[in-house]
Amino acid sequence: MSTLSTRLASGAKTANAPGKLARLRCQPRPLRFLASRLLWHTGLCSFLTIRCDSYRLRFYPTAYSATLWLNPGERLCDETVLRSLLREGDSVIDVGANIGTLTLAASKIVGASGTVYSIEGHPRTHNYLVGNLRFNKASNVKAFNVACGRETGTVRLSNKVSDDQNAVSAEGVSVPVCKLDDLMINTDTQEIALLKIDVEGYEKFVLEGSLRLLSRVKFIYFESYEQHFAAFGYELCDIIDVLEQFRFEIYRLNGNKVSRDYRSVVCENLLASRARPPKIET
Repeated sequence: MSTLSTRLASGAKTANAPGKLARLRCQPRPLRFLASRLLWHTGLCSFLTIRCDSYRLRFYPTAYSATLWLNPGERLCDETVLRSLLREGDSVIDVGANIGTLTLAASKIVGASGTVYSIEGHPRTHNYLVGNLRFNKASNVKAFNVACGRETGTVRLSNKVSDDQNAVSAEGVSVPVCKLDDLMINTDTQEIALLKIDVEGYEKFVLEGSLRLLSRVKFIYFESYEQHFAAFGYELCDIIDVLEQFRFEIYRLNGNKVSRDYRSVVCENLLASRARPPKIET
């Protein structure tokens, strides 16, 4: 999540031509980077697909798709985490699924006997998610076009060029928001092997709307970045407060336990577990 956000930000539109050139020079494959943006903005991308490790994606006109076409291995670290934690037959919830990369990776791992609940709030991005699910014939995935929060109502989601960074904001497209507890009410007897959350700073509110669900979740894989949290008036320690009620402890992917005074000064992914998680070779 974090490295992808950085690269997408480097490709965003700007009126500063020297800045564009500087960002282009930082790209390891500048010509392919230019080609990815040309395909994206002209719509020619619709004729192409992106081959990932265990699934394929349509090259939709989004910055996220363009970055994955540039480097299909961009999400391999996250997929390694999924392979370490999931088994055939497991149930997974993917909150902030975007165009479906981790949803599809989880779908392949849990197989026909498992289920993935894939949640994407932005209507346009959700359409691309559904298109990728159909493209891969992912019959074990249930997709929802809602945002998740601590109460029912509506929120606005931004329309950024870097579409994996769209977040709850004062302006943008209006979407319904519901508690994850309510959305997953028909799974009340089902253990959830993994809850993944990537919602650009809204993570605490997703968790606060999941208080019934959390008692039967084994692992939580979530994005952590103090800059994002600060935009909504909280810190990582506030997430820790919520999770400690359910005996979760927080770990970095290197296996080190996170203390209450820890701060994610860069965008990273953390793992919550009631016991020390398995060693993850990322």
